Amino acid sequence: MSTTPNPAATKTFMVLATLRDDTDFAEFAALRADEHKQLEVLRADGRIGAHYVSPARQATFIEVIAAGEDQVAQTLATLPLARFFDADVYPTTPPDPAEAAHRMRSRGAR
Repeated sequence: MSTTPNPAATKTFMVLATLRDDTDFAEFAALRADEHKQLEVLRADGRIGAHYVSPARQATFIEVIAAGEDQVAQTLATLPLARFFDADVYPTTPPDPAEAAHRMRSRGAR
């Protein structure tokens, strides 16, 4: 059963996640490849959009497409590196027409 959000009910959230001070960097590094694989799965499923990393600030920004904040938390929980981060979730406005068109083209290309 797919967990892809229903397009009519989806919203976009920006997650700002900052690295915890007690992070075990050896364990973090060991999970990095698994994290990238899971991000691709979520992206293909339409649950993750943009993803940016700021190493200088030890933070990551993840666009999550979901019906609500509970579903955002469920999506984040599937990421292997999630346990190393404290996340703040921000609801955002719907994408403008150009961004919506780009997303539709991107989904059609898969």
